[in-house]
Amino acid sequence: MTEGYPVVRSPRQRAVHLDENVYVPMRDGVKIAVDIYRPVPHGRYPAILSMSPYLKELQQRPPKLSHSIEAGATAFFVPKGYVHVIAQVRGSGFSQGRYNFFDRKEQRDGYDLVEWVSRQPWCDGKVGMLGDSYFAMIQYLVAAQKPPHLRCIVPFDGLTDLYRNMCYQGGLFRSGFLSNWGVDLLCQCLWPGPVAGKLPPANFIADVASRPHDGPYYWTRSASKKIDKIEVPMLNISVQHGSQHALGQLHSYPSIKAPKKLLVVPPAKEGHIFFLQSKPLNEQILRWFDYWLKDIETGIMEEPAVAIFDTGTGAWRYENEYPLLRTKWTKFYLRSNPAKPSAQPPSGLLTLEAPKKDEAPDRFRVPDSTDQLLAGQPVLAYTTAPLREDMRLWGPLSAVLYGSATTNLDALWVVKLYDIAPDGQVALLSQGHLKASHREVDRHKSKPGQPFHPYRLATLPEPSRVYEYQIELRPLFHTFKAGHSISVYVAGDDPSYHAALRTTYTYEVLAVPSESSLYHDPAHPSHLLVPVIPEAPVISPVQPPLSKIKWGSSGP
Repeated sequence: MTEGYPVVRSPRQRAVHLDENVYVPMRDGVKIAVDIYRPVPHGRYPAILSMSPYLKELQQRPPKLSHSIEAGATAFFVPKGYVHVIAQVRGSGFSQGRYNFFDRKEQRDGYDLVEWVSRQPWCDGKVGMLGDSYFAMIQYLVAAQKPPHLRCIVPFDGLTDLYRNMCYQGGLFRSGFLSNWGVDLLCQCLWPGPVAGKLPPANFIADVASRPHDGPYYWTRSASKKIDKIEVPMLNISVQHGSQHALGQLHSYPSIKAPKKLLVVPPAKEGHIFFLQSKPLNEQILRWFDYWLKDIETGIMEEPAVAIFDTGTGAWRYENEYPLLRTKWTKFYLRSNPAKPSAQPPSGLLTLEAPKKDEAPDRFRVPDSTDQLLAGQPVLAYTTAPLREDMRLWGPLSAVLYGSATTNLDALWVVKLYDIAPDGQVALLSQGHLKASHREVDRHKSKPGQPFHPYRLATLPEPSRVYEYQIELRPLFHTFKAGHSISVYVAGDDPSYHAALRTTYTYEVLAVPSESSLYHDPAHPSHLLVPVIPEAPVISPVQPPLSKIKWGSSGP
């Protein structure tokens, strides 16, 4: 342990003292290693706790070094009168015990860490939590246990359902992400080598791969099963266009019963860098901490509960709830294009009018059509005429497809939503997919734009039989401007879902070559269900620092 080691980030920043590798005993005797960043001068301050299996030493390095640098902007908060405690969970780094992927012991350790921090001479007894991704997900699980001295949390980009959001999106094993991230994580757990009381990490990648259906393993580790038990105030920050986090974080938001706020922030190519370096965003977080940990009237609780950044207009707007109550759920139907009856690839229409007479289904072959995807070409595309006026789509959305496949094994349906500009520029806004064997829907748990699939039992489709497939896409917050078109692409594969040179078809669906058919006739009205948001009076103007957060901003 190094006492009083000065860490200076810039000439403008006051010194910060680092107590490194302090060991904290858990209730079962396992010791967790933490780094403690304290303000100068020494005194009693509120504390912010961040915890993950990522190397806490990385948090001192430039943010572009690693995706794991997600504990929060230490250099911003500590000089403003906060102690920042960064803990490495059991079995990782210098911490003792065995790492086991969000298990109950890791969750209980969070409770014990909160209470230990609150008792230290440099803490005034008030503790908050902060962090991105893993650092966000663990906050829900700790807060659900109700540690007495935890006063608020700030999950940034934190998914809530390990099965649906992370490991098996649409019932499809996420091998690309899990192999890359999992190996990186296991290396961080193993570093720096033998440590007294440290055990080899559990092979959670193998555990996940051997559990293709939802069940107790995921329920124990998922915040979605516990989020209604959280009582501490929660500032949710959701990043648009995220690969996994936004879907679960936004899905769970209505279930939160505690005081809450939601910021839907613009997309960022490297979210953790945006989280660390965006001064306006951190000023907003500081207002939250100052209110709940220092009893300062910052005005943040007087503002509407939800603030949304629109990726089409680049403007912020306040709302009172999410999803928005004034949402006008609208169906856009997939249709044949009479002007291009034999176009290859099929180029259909997306219209507000349902089909009134039979239309021939559109067909594609797999895996042949994967070559089109690898070449950047759509397999099936359905596009609206240029919009006559702006159309705001905010919130959850889904597609209902009626399809069949000649295979006697499994199939996959992939849906992507694009904004096509008058000059032909194409921007991907949302996507979703579903394995045919997981088409079952629990209608009691489903909501508009949010079909709920139990994922408890896989039932292979019969060859050439037409089924209804309800496919949830990631929420979007985008205004399609007049003159732009909405376009839906449909395919039976998504090479981007797996690692390079792998395709979903080859490595997961494992079907023999087959032909898939997509139907759009009166008996099978395939459509996109979108949340159209009518105009309404502005609740109140969005004030700085929130208004300074722009699309892709990451610097000060």
